[in-house]
This record gives sequence, C-alpha cells and structure tokens, in this order.
Amino acid sequence: MNRKMLIRQMAERQQISMSQAKVQLQYILASLTQALREGEKVYLPQFGTFELRYHLPRNGRNPQTGEPLEIAGGNQPSFKASPSLKQALLQD
Repeated sequence: MNRKMLIRQMAERQQISMSQAKVQLQYILASLTQALREGEKVYLPQFGTFELRYHLPRNGRNPQTGEPLEIAGGNQPSFKASPSLKQALLQD
C-alpha cells in the first residue's frame, strides 16, 4: 500500500473526500515527526511505539576500495509493534 492508496482507504472508511483524508494524514505524520524531534515516544495502543534510538559510531569499510572509515552515530527512528498487532498479523 502506498500513500495514495492509504488516503483513498481513509476517505472511503470515514466517508470523506480524498483531500480531507490527505490533510488528516498530513496532520498525523507532522505530529508524529514533531514528537520524535522533541525526543518523545509515541505510543499508540493496539498498534505500537515509535521512538528514537541512538546508535553509537562504528568502524566500517568502503566496499569498493576496502578503505576503513568511521560511520557516524546518531538517532534513528524505530518502531516496535504491540503484541496485539503482532497477534492480529498472525491470524489468517
């Protein structure tokens, strides 16, 4: 499913226009992004948790030249599915 398909499905389920659904999705994503920027965890019951995880710098190697290099550390977004979401995905 891509963004356009998600917007279409949101519009159909809520019986609203696609432009209204697009705005709703933009607000959701902007709120999620802002919360992560501020260092907050975003917990959505029955779905999962979005958070930032810090990865330490590490040594790597350029695959073309074999030259060693340092890979910078930093925050990476992470998602952990809730047990209920995992269970729902296993039921088929």
